[in-house]
Amino acid sequence: MASHPLFQALAAGLLSWLSVSLGAALIFTRRAFSRRAMDCLLGAAGGMMLAAAFFGLLRPALELAAHLERLAFLPIVAGLLCGAAFLWLLDRVLPHIHVLQDTTEGISTQWRRSVLLVTAMALHHIPEGLAIGVSYGAAGAESMTALGTGAGLTTALVLTFSIMLQNVPEGLVVSAALRSEGFSARKSCFYGVLSGATAPLGVVPGALAAEISAGLLPVALSFAAGAMIYVVAEEVVPEANASGNGNAATVSCIAGVCLVIMLSALVG
Repeated sequence: MASHPLFQALAAGLLSWLSVSLGAALIFTRRAFSRRAMDCLLGAAGGMMLAAAFFGLLRPALELAAHLERLAFLPIVAGLLCGAAFLWLLDRVLPHIHVLQDTTEGISTQWRRSVLLVTAMALHHIPEGLAIGVSYGAAGAESMTALGTGAGLTTALVLTFSIMLQNVPEGLVVSAALRSEGFSARKSCFYGVLSGATAPLGVVPGALAAEISAGLLPVALSFAAGAMIYVVAEEVVPEANASGNGNAATVSCIAGVCLVIMLSALVG
């Protein structure tokens, strides 16, 4: 039973949360981090998210849809658009605020700024959990069928490690933001850890969706990719460039992409 894709996905989701917690715990090493350092970390996280979306999700999705020949793009595009629309809806409904903003997004609320900051980062981890769940569900479907594509366990593991790497700086960013708001290191770490709880929660619907039908796997993989790309384009990259450190953040973003490529090559 432990080898069931759902249990594998849950384990990977918990590891993802652990990496967020590790990043949040780095707040104990010093009281404050420079804005340039935060922007570089965000840029690197964005680059790793993009690479994970393309190499860990879209590439296997294209291989799974190859039998459709010239129409192979249809489930990919449909999944991408639905995934982006899903995150757009959450972005409009869920109250949150970004590190460098003073305007609350989502529905009107009286929540404290600290809660809104945590909510914003928790929003980032929802598509990560979906991606992990779908990737392990796809690996399980491949093991039980004759799909014979790259959407196997190795791809799921690479995606998991990529997300874990990017979650370390994301955990630090949210705890550092809370520390700058006047919270103690202990509370900043606690709320930083709490922001990653949505990752293991997201793996369950992702894994179950991938197990429904092998024919829906390209759509499910692309859905998770669309959600991740939306987060990067709408939140991570703009925030990393908002303080005048755009060049450094861009170089860090490219470095994040390169890191995932190297990881894929070494593991695969």
